[in-house]
Amino acid sequence: MTDLRGLIGEMASALGRSDIAVLQGRYRPRGGSSLHTFDAAGRSAVAGTGFALHDLLRRVDEAVRPDGEDRPLVVELARDGSGRAELRYTFDLPTVAPVRLVLDPDYRHPHHPVSPMPAPPNVAVTDRPTDPEVLATVRALVAEFVREYTRQTGDTPELGAGHSEEEIRAAESAMGLRLPEDLRALYRTVSGGEEYGLLGAGALLPLKSVVAEYLDGGPGAFLGNDDLFAVFPVVYEAYPPGRVRRVSRNDWWVEVGTDRGGNFCMVDLDPGPEGTSGQLIQYGRDFHGPVGYVAESVTAALHDRLGTLRDDGTARRVSAHPPYNHSERVGERRVADVVTGFDVQELYLNDATALHLADLAPLGRLRSVSINRATAVTTALPPDVPVEWLSIDAAELDLSQLGGHPTLWGLRLASRSPVSIAPLVDLPALVHVDLSGAEVSDLHRIRDVPGLRVLELNLAQWRELRGPGSLPTGLAAAALNGFARLEEADEWADWLRRGAGPR
Repeated sequence: MTDLRGLIGEMASALGRSDIAVLQGRYRPRGGSSLHTFDAAGRSAVAGTGFALHDLLRRVDEAVRPDGEDRPLVVELARDGSGRAELRYTFDLPTVAPVRLVLDPDYRHPHHPVSPMPAPPNVAVTDRPTDPEVLATVRALVAEFVREYTRQTGDTPELGAGHSEEEIRAAESAMGLRLPEDLRALYRTVSGGEEYGLLGAGALLPLKSVVAEYLDGGPGAFLGNDDLFAVFPVVYEAYPPGRVRRVSRNDWWVEVGTDRGGNFCMVDLDPGPEGTSGQLIQYGRDFHGPVGYVAESVTAALHDRLGTLRDDGTARRVSAHPPYNHSERVGERRVADVVTGFDVQELYLNDATALHLADLAPLGRLRSVSINRATAVTTALPPDVPVEWLSIDAAELDLSQLGGHPTLWGLRLASRSPVSIAPLVDLPALVHVDLSGAEVSDLHRIRDVPGLRVLELNLAQWRELRGPGSLPTGLAAAALNGFARLEEADEWADWLRRGAGPR
């Protein structure tokens, strides 16, 4: 059995003569580890120990984890001035530094739907065979692709023999949906193989992989930002506007291709109002904002790929998406002058002297604004600018003109002078508030925000809400940001779990 006392000594020794007073870590078998280190005043400090402490955290986990326990281990090592070290640990906290609790696992932020989603038209599994005219068209396009690819490269693409109707129907039955006719026709013609770029967006997945990827973790595909505390929680609109639904995941996105470099191609059976069922979209490593639009159908993608190979100007695929975000150092300029000519969904405004959100009026698709290191900010955000997430870090902050904005659902504030949050009560869509970096003069008003579901505060602010009736009802999640000792965090979590009532 591992000597826990010996591990404590090894951890203290690994910190050496550094000014680290508290180390907090999280470990989960097969899930990795994280470490945060602080000085005696609770300020972040650098340990400079490489991987040694991560390995020691793993060994602590081996020593203390009971059989059958699958929750993360949260650990705190505290050192005093005499060199003594004390270890605390718990399995009752999901995270540390910050501590984040999800109280209602079914809650999702706007545009982050949960499964099951309503079925769109014409996706029910049927015994109807693939449309013969579509099959003939696709087979002709594939044959032309093979000829053109071979002529240009000297290599014949290995596309594999096509599938039978029975094999396709079995795959559809496993997924609970019918694939678009031209995708069915493509799988009747080929089975995938190793060729890159048949659809212009990566290699076609084998049919069995389509089924496995669709069912993995639940039906459909997701963009990976459904965490209630995601750094980028806003779902941005794909270009061209209106063709792809603005959602973080969809039961009716079916992954059918990959570039084998972290990007994936999906057939979309649940399009936006301007889109078509069966259109192709992309997401993955190279798509940090909205998904990418490929083509209105598999047939169109095949035509586009042929046009690209022939270089005859017939390719129709949208290849140049306008930038969705912009970052600018404002200084003493007016924001109106800074944003002239922009059409972005995400905007970063840095180091402004006097910043007025009314100047954002021309940005009709703006969804997220981050203001960093400003001197003074006036928040008269125009109601027809559809901002959903607003983050402000300013020395002086005036929220008096913010109330009433119809789409703002997320707000993060940091200030160096007292700010009143009374205007937040009049924000009809507001569900997520982070005040942990702000000095708030009337924190008790947070319980009056009618739709509040996620609240982030620091330890002193949470303690201020400990009075009777001060905790907002119906919280779906909460975060304890900033430094807190493990004992304090554990006690806070216990209080919150007991006190957060249903909405």
